Amino acid sequence: GEIGLYIVVDVELQCVTFKYPGLLPWDIWLSEAQERMVLAVPERHLPRLQAICDGLEVEWTVIGRLAEHGRLRVHYGGEQVADLDMAFVHDCWSAGTMRAEWAPPDLPEPSLPPPADATGLLLRLLGHPDVASKEPIIRRYDHEVQGATVVKPLAGPAADGPSDAPVLKPLVTRGSTGIALGCGINPHFGRLDPYAMAWAAVDEALRNVVCAGADPDRVALLDNFCWGNPRLPDRLGGLVRAAQGCHDAAMAYGAPFICGKDSLNNEYIDPRGVKRAIPPTLLISSLGIVPDVKQAVTMDLKGAGNLLYAVGETRAELGGSLYYRLHGIPGGVVPAPVPGTIDTMRALHTAMRSGLVRACHDAAEGGLAVAVAEMALAGRLGAELSLVDLPRAPGVDRDDVALFSESCGRFLVEVAPDDAATFEQALAGRPCAPVGRVSAPGSARLHIGGLRGEPVIDCPVAQLVAAFTRSEGA
Repeated sequence: GEIGLYIVVDVELQCVTFKYPGLLPWDIWLSEAQERMVLAVPERHLPRLQAICDGLEVEWTVIGRLAEHGRLRVHYGGEQVADLDMAFVHDCWSAGTMRAEWAPPDLPEPSLPPPADATGLLLRLLGHPDVASKEPIIRRYDHEVQGATVVKPLAGPAADGPSDAPVLKPLVTRGSTGIALGCGINPHFGRLDPYAMAWAAVDEALRNVVCAGADPDRVALLDNFCWGNPRLPDRLGGLVRAAQGCHDAAMAYGAPFICGKDSLNNEYIDPRGVKRAIPPTLLISSLGIVPDVKQAVTMDLKGAGNLLYAVGETRAELGGSLYYRLHGIPGGVVPAPVPGTIDTMRALHTAMRSGLVRACHDAAEGGLAVAVAEMALAGRLGAELSLVDLPRAPGVDRDDVALFSESCGRFLVEVAPDDAATFEQALAGRPCAPVGRVSAPGSARLHIGGLRGEPVIDCPVAQLVAAFTRSEGA
């Protein structure tokens, strides 16, 4: 129906490949079975299409032809089972009217004293199911993908660090171009503002593939909405707001949505008889082109003495953060869109293409503290960090805010000392500053100094590994 909008089609349903026998014509026509695509291919190109599909072991079949009679005609075994005017199909249905409303939740302004033990708090964050190792799940599935995986989901010498994005080199392709696969999700932002959640999910999905070496100007997106009943005004209001966030973020980053799906009406009756909806949730997946897989970047620390740079500005944005959730705080300011982030990504990608980046990791769940801890535990190397020169916005005047804020658009980057000046020149005009270095051999500890220079976190890397690999939810 959609592909034939301007040309129309004749379809023969018996030519469709079936998973089950005995399907009726309407079953075949209306089925929403996944992993299927419809292509319009000139007949002269069918042999080439067959060669491509056969080489990749993909089933394909011709199910119809484009026509000029202005109608959508569907047959089953030669018998016509549908005949609709295409103009009617596309232009004569009433869109209907639905009521959507959204209001920010009425929550008290958070009040939280500085933590007495930031090191212990970091270990709790690393062990939380939202952050902790997903290795048992990853290894349950084929993450090697027929041996085409260049960067695996688990990084570092012990293969237990959380990669930002796996990188694949499809076996049948020529040259060294590959693809990076990333995702972004945080339903806790959606409880406060679905628009901010959508933008943050797009931002995280792009950062993940850029960290691995993907060109930020060659990224496509997919969306997956899991929502409540859209016929209820408050549910629909949040959904509309999230969809607007997807649109605005995609336009800002120049990243098209090429596919998506939704799961609506996810509601239940609780033991008290109250109807509840699941938390509004949006998963954004990203597919980015890596120009040369030989230059793909991983997130594990590489070498003692290398410098660590914070790229992107930290803001006082703890609403929906893991830090607040560990303290039972429901409100706060959620991460806002960051203008110009795509330019920062482009500058970082240029530095990667020039061979200036040894490791790169995004700062997301758990903030900067979790990001550097993950890099250290993945590389089994210590790191010394100082928050004094951290690029930050006004209002970031407490160590816990600087450590655990989940602001968008931020990276931690490892650079060799000899490349530091060139790297800084590549990032000129972007929020970027050296904030630490990889520790010398034999000092496998993470040490972080606060905004005024005093120690706030000090922990052996072995303890970080133990916390990360033993989830609180296990």
